Amino acid sequence: MRRTLFIFLITALIVFGAYRWWQLHHRAHTSGHGAEQYTPADGPRIDPKDVQMLTALDAEYTQLVQAVIPSVVSITTERHLPTQGPGVLDPLQFFLRNHRLPGPQDQVQISLGSGVIVSHEGHIITNHHVLAGKDKIEVQLTDGRTLPAQLIASDEQTDIAIVKITADNIEPLLLGDSDNVRVGQMVFAVGNPFGLQESVTRGIISAKGRRAVADSGVEFFQTDAVVNQGNSGGPLINLRGEIIGINSAIANSKQGTWIGISFAIPSNIAKHALESVLKTGHIVRNYLGVKMVDVTPEYAHLLNLSTLQGVIVAEVLPGSPADKAGLQTGDVIHSVNGHPVHDKFMVRSQIAEADLHAKVQVSIVRSGHEQTVVVDVDEAPVGLDTKPTPIP
Repeated sequence: MRRTLFIFLITALIVFGAYRWWQLHHRAHTSGHGAEQYTPADGPRIDPKDVQMLTALDAEYTQLVQAVIPSVVSITTERHLPTQGPGVLDPLQFFLRNHRLPGPQDQVQISLGSGVIVSHEGHIITNHHVLAGKDKIEVQLTDGRTLPAQLIASDEQTDIAIVKITADNIEPLLLGDSDNVRVGQMVFAVGNPFGLQESVTRGIISAKGRRAVADSGVEFFQTDAVVNQGNSGGPLINLRGEIIGINSAIANSKQGTWIGISFAIPSNIAKHALESVLKTGHIVRNYLGVKMVDVTPEYAHLLNLSTLQGVIVAEVLPGSPADKAGLQTGDVIHSVNGHPVHDKFMVRSQIAEADLHAKVQVSIVRSGHEQTVVVDVDEAPVGLDTKPTPIP
């Protein structure tokens, strides 16, 4: 009995070993010595003829992007920050100073931004905050050329700056009319986010007339096109490849990244800045010469106004265009050049877009009677603070 059991166990072990050898040998043969079987799909699941409109739209997007990208540039800036050396009484600093030896080297802060070429002569529009306080400016074109740039003019209030490069074979983009921009229209944001060149995002105009997102006296377009760090100064493009805005800011987030709300300066503001630079050599800041407050229910009751539309003239600066035109404290401005205004930012925006010394018609209500005064827009005196009070 014991011998039979022993023979059975030996036979079972031999059979199991043979099976395992066969299994391992077969697996090695199929995986290591033979080609893995692979049968790809026969073709795309969708026939392009069935999505002709989408195919055409895709081709048109590509054509638009390829047309505008060569005009968008990357801007690299440097700022030299003095290194904090030893104290005044430190013997090493005393020795270096007296022997005129080099002390600690300055730290170099490098920043990235975007810009757009707007003339064959090499004028580039970007943001003031991209260049503010910088010691060196370089522009990189999409063909790889890196060129030094000269700062022509910069304005903190409008957050617009103009630089210029000297280069051949550059193609400018046309500045469109931002007054024709409509909420809901499709737009493209082009720029250099996070140092990634030639990046394009698509969205729509979400709203017009946004303000107080920066210390600026102009209104902004709001868009849901993705804009991140490094996009500042790049163009917002319409379907015709025209510049309708300059990307400038995003809604605040803890990480400093895009959360669905971006802002662009209307192209007419940028166009006015460029034209004033070409005519005068600097960015002209128009001003009306009044201090204004918005119409609130309380003010409307005190002044016996029938509507909350418009802004109230709180003070007229002596000698200003408003003073010369006869505007008075207590006047309620209803429209500027036919454009209804609902707050003081809209008044500033209309004045900012006007040509220097243009005759601007201002519709007002005075003592319950409507009338129109004509204001000769003038340049704001140097040092005049025309910026609005930031909203916390």
